[in-house]
Amino acid sequence: MKKLYPIITATSLVFIASLAGYHLPATGDQSPVKKIPVFMPDDTKVSLKNGTSLSGRLIKFDSQAKKIALGRESKTKEVAMKEIKQIEFQGKVIIKSGTLVIRGEEKSSNPNQNRQRWQEPLQNFKIIDVNEGKAEVTITSLDPLEIRGIEGVASKSSYVVEEIKFNPSDKIEIQVNPH
Repeated sequence: MKKLYPIITATSLVFIASLAGYHLPATGDQSPVKKIPVFMPDDTKVSLKNGTSLSGRLIKFDSQAKKIALGRESKTKEVAMKEIKQIEFQGKVIIKSGTLVIRGEEKSSNPNQNRQRWQEPLQNFKIIDVNEGKAEVTITSLDPLEIRGIEGVASKSSYVVEEIKFNPSDKIEIQVNPH
């Protein structure tokens, strides 16, 4: 046994040293997932694929049933997502600081400079509070550096949704602008 101990020790040390530079594969999906709060203006224009449009307030976004619902003057209209080309948000939204933001009245010399487009699966967009225009987007498609940048902006200002486009692959492209 006394001769075996140095051999086991030496073998163990060589094995441990060889693992020092070896990166073990991560288990599970390690892509970062972050929920980013966003705000939706109270007026919504839904452009349909047949060329017509509807308007009202977006009151439901059901990714399971693949339908949205618009509300206007106590009436509700449901629309299948497969019929929708895009949703444009217009009008005003009151964000958490109490600031009134009216879409189209940006004060920046270049209002497009901060706009971002996030492409995410349908189920990653959820309405949190219809009356306050609060929603959240679960970001899964961006790298950690981009997500940290988004979180940095979200900590100082609020993202306002300007547009949602529907892709045939059950993904949506969400255009947001920080205010």
